[in-house]
Amino acid sequence: MIAILSNINIDYVLRLVSKEYEAVPAEGYGDIWGKMLDSNSAYCKCDPDITFLIMDIEQLLNEQATIDGGAENGRLADGKQTSGQSVSEQLIKKPLIKEQSEEAAAYSLIDSWFDMLQTLISPLKTYFVSDVTFRSPVLADNDSFFMEKTERYWMERLDGVMREHRNVHALKLSPLIQQYGKRNFFSEKLWYMGKIPYSNEGTKLFAGEICRLLSLINRTPKKVLVLDLDNTLWGGVLGECGAEGIELSDDHLGAVYKQVQRKLLRMKRSGVLLAVCSKNNLSDVEEVWEKNPHMLLARSDFAAVRINWTDKADNLVSMAHELNLGLDSFVFIDDMPAERENILARLHSVVVPGFPEKIEDYPAFMDKIYAQYFQTLRMTGEDREKTRQYMENVRREEASRGLTYEEFLRSLHLEAERVGLDEARLDRVAQLFAKTNQFNLTTHRYSGTDLEKMLRSHYDIYAYQVRDKFGDYGLVAVAVVNTEVPEIDSFLMSCRVMGKQVESFVINEIEEDLLRRGFTFLRAGYIKTKKNAPVAELYESLGYQTVSATENVKNYCIDLTKRPERRHFVNQSKQL
Repeated sequence: MIAILSNINIDYVLRLVSKEYEAVPAEGYGDIWGKMLDSNSAYCKCDPDITFLIMDIEQLLNEQATIDGGAENGRLADGKQTSGQSVSEQLIKKPLIKEQSEEAAAYSLIDSWFDMLQTLISPLKTYFVSDVTFRSPVLADNDSFFMEKTERYWMERLDGVMREHRNVHALKLSPLIQQYGKRNFFSEKLWYMGKIPYSNEGTKLFAGEICRLLSLINRTPKKVLVLDLDNTLWGGVLGECGAEGIELSDDHLGAVYKQVQRKLLRMKRSGVLLAVCSKNNLSDVEEVWEKNPHMLLARSDFAAVRINWTDKADNLVSMAHELNLGLDSFVFIDDMPAERENILARLHSVVVPGFPEKIEDYPAFMDKIYAQYFQTLRMTGEDREKTRQYMENVRREEASRGLTYEEFLRSLHLEAERVGLDEARLDRVAQLFAKTNQFNLTTHRYSGTDLEKMLRSHYDIYAYQVRDKFGDYGLVAVAVVNTEVPEIDSFLMSCRVMGKQVESFVINEIEEDLLRRGFTFLRAGYIKTKKNAPVAELYESLGYQTVSATENVKNYCIDLTKRPERRHFVNQSKQL
């Protein structure tokens, strides 16, 4: 269940969102802290999992909410009411302190607001806090320079809270307002009639953004963005125009393509794997990379490159094999309708969006591609290093040539170590649960909040970071063990280390740890899905005995005192 709390009237936004998601009924606007503190409020009775806090700075600056006595007299984030004043008595509203400058008073008010938020945050819930929303410029009471400074300070505080609390995220309305225009997004008429700040279209856009963010919570994002070159990364046909004659510049149509490349670079830094699939001569394209000063994307920015005259569907299949990813992780961008139709007809799992009819719409189109297929609520360190990791994998492939597989594994000098779960690593573990399909024995999908709850209960999470002589794979293997049974609830690994016998190392580590703690047996299970066939016989190969089996579910058990010796080439590292 979700809740939307605000200091302005957003009932119509709530109505639209409620058509898609179960929501706490509206209780009027304003008094956000009162609703979150009062055990008799609809908010507390419904106990929502996700809360949106929508704040309008113009309203906030008119009054200051403070808590008399703090958490000692109020209700704590766990829902317990302490003795002392009633909630309504605790919420004392007073005007801004006149002795302070207007700017200092505004900053003090924002500090108080975020301090109160941090008091009420529950680590097991999810929160979205809006950037500062403004009413119509006609209705604004403060000068724009002052408001810009105030908004920047608000975002500084929000960024700080997000760094400290992994379950707090930003709801960014400013880009929507800028895109649609303030005078179209807001409505003076509706404001005067019912204190409703947004126009009908603004309300729809607002509700749509909330629904989009909610969809990101459990969505598995795509991984690879495959791009054509001619009239896609630059204007014109390279074979006709030459390396310096293509449209790629700071002016006219060339500026459009350069802006698209800027956006692609940002996407790469956000963890999107970029790839090229183009019918061109490789030597011509290399000349663009070497000589055209406006070419922002270098060869090293692409995790995979296919520049040849081979059918593009065959090239994509080859790319998927090289990257060890499913084709359902791919999004294909090409300006040619015939090429798009070819991929749609032959590779049904690849996403093939249309291409903008007007070239000036191309940068905005690329923003939509990112938001629709690749965006995540939080970016991990592994996301930022994806292209490097995949390039290192190419070097591993090259190093394996002429060797037996055992010789290759020995030559890698694989090292692994169990790591503690700080905030960043817990984000990565949650990401693995959301994304991993092939090496995933039960395909349970656990969010960061779920994992935090499990850590507070009778579950242990074994998370392993792996590296070899070519580089660091990152945190790539996770097992969740229910220590009451005991049983391996989930076991999953990134495709980056599949086939490298890391699974034998991890299972050995888990079994040895449980044996030291006095356990003599361990259970495990496999739940069949469309994609995890590669691990259907994993537990049998590790010496586990089948206890029961149906067409889709198998249950296993092993005597930890009679474990078989398993061969692998992974060394335990103390330096990770």
